[in-house]
Amino acid sequence: MNKLLKGHRPGELTVFTGPTGSGKTTFMSEYSLDLAMQGVSTLWGSFEIRNVRLAKMMLTQFAQKSFGEYLSEFDHWADKFENLPIYFMNFYGQEDLKKVIDTMSHAVYVHDIQHVIIDNLQFMMGMDTHMDRFWKQDLVVSAFRKFASVNNCHVTLVMHPRKEKDSDMLQNASIFGGVKASQEADNILILQDRRLTSQRGKKFLQVTKNRFDGEIGIMPIEFDHDTLCYSKKKLKDSKKHVGKEPGKDHVEFSEEITGEQTFQIADPEESM
Repeated sequence: MNKLLKGHRPGELTVFTGPTGSGKTTFMSEYSLDLAMQGVSTLWGSFEIRNVRLAKMMLTQFAQKSFGEYLSEFDHWADKFENLPIYFMNFYGQEDLKKVIDTMSHAVYVHDIQHVIIDNLQFMMGMDTHMDRFWKQDLVVSAFRKFASVNNCHVTLVMHPRKEKDSDMLQNASIFGGVKASQEADNILILQDRRLTSQRGKKFLQVTKNRFDGEIGIMPIEFDHDTLCYSKKKLKDSKKHVGKEPGKDHVEFSEEITGEQTFQIADPEESM
């Protein structure tokens, strides 16, 4: 992923989509956790699931173990997790856009937030019958685009796709609503789930837009149910271990697939 996107840059807008139930929140949780462990102050706006459930998932990913089997280690890992620069908005379900933006602005001022995650946009918007839904979504996307630019803060929007045939691959035009989201986004990530069409189908992450240098491509992933983590899919002839190494607190990905081991923060000078 780092090889494709060339790092995580402030001031950009990323749109992340994928089929319902494909694991968008789970992936975004691990992705944001990896960045927070590198010092990126992160603010979560979880409008689809409760913060308690999200924090529990992140703690499992952070410890790389299920606390159902390692309950005695819970306090140790909870204390370490508490030191990470991760904050949570106290919202759930439909919420007023101005209230959300004000909360984000306050967090940037107080906690120097560098990465904001909105999961997901449609849940935050709710079902407003007094306004055209597509038009309202365009206004919301524009507001987050402006916030990212003005505050030099990376904003990631998790969005549902339109209803598509299971046999069809999702693409930029599959993002729910008008074209505003795909136009405003600096990066578009799609979690493709081919298990919906084949017993041997796999999941993979697809980068379909990269405004920084134009490079796009796919990243095969597999899911570990015990740690709730995604990892790079091993090559058949790979002899390297993909996953947690002794003494490591988080997953490192195989260099044979990406050439990089963790998703890195971009050098600000390279973004100029």
